[in-house]
Formats: sequence, C-alpha cells, structure tokens
Amino acid sequence: MPGEIIRTCRRPLVVAAFDPPGAAEAYRAWLDEHADVIAAVPPTDMQVEYGRRGGGLYIRVRIDEAALPEGLAPLEPPPPAAA
Repeated sequence: MPGEIIRTCRRPLVVAAFDPPGAAEAYRAWLDEHADVIAAVPPTDMQVEYGRRGGGLYIRVRIDEAALPEGLAPLEPPPPAAA
C-alpha cells in the first residue's frame, strides 16, 4: 500500500534529550543519575547522538525498544508497529 510504514529494523527510542546551553553537563548528570539502569543496556542497543545548532551542543540518547530497561521511558510514545 503506498505510504504505508513497515517496520523492518530496530526501533531506537529517545529516552533523554539535552539542548544548549549546558547540554554536556546535563548529559553527564543524567548518566550519573541513571548509571545502574544504563548498565543493563547492551552497548549495541544504545546510541548517543550529538551535534551543534545555533546555541551550541545538543545531545540525544536512544535505546532500542527491545532493550529498554525498567526505569527508563521514551520521551514520546513509540510509533505503532506494523501489523
């Protein structure tokens, strides 16, 4: 069907987002606060994205939906899975 989204891969969900200014400091504080929970996530299932915009550094943390540990939740609900 045209326009239908079919999920064929993992679904990394944004569990933390830090915008400038102070993104790096906020990210480090978040890591310290959630260290026990994050330790249970396999490294291959966690992505840390960073970049720069007009105001400075931004950081996003994504964890694969299947590896999302109890104690962390996506910032937005995941899109519906394909039937």
